[in-house]
Amino acid sequence: MINGRNPEITIKFTEKPELPEQGKKVQLEIKSDNGIIIKTEVNRKSLKKQVTKMESFADWVGALSGKIVSVSPEGVIEIEGAGVNVFEKKPKAPAPAKEASPETSTAA
Repeated sequence: MINGRNPEITIKFTEKPELPEQGKKVQLEIKSDNGIIIKTEVNRKSLKKQVTKMESFADWVGALSGKIVSVSPEGVIEIEGAGVNVFEKKPKAPAPAKEASPETSTAA
């Protein structure tokens, strides 16, 4: 807790979570490359909508945000009030090459 408030965190992910068939709330766990594990509980219907969006996009990135409840010495971060959003990753257009503009000099 910082100044009486729980800090918020946003985690980006690119691996599609598994969606259970039943239950109002779903346990979601995201593992990072460096061993940190993010655990939270999200609404199954909301997660299902986001998974459907993932399937409709060719390339996507997900964002999990919420308030940090606890951080264990093993590297497990628990989040409450979490929400999941999915965004389409669009390929970046190549930047146009800048033309060298001739320098204009005024001779006195």
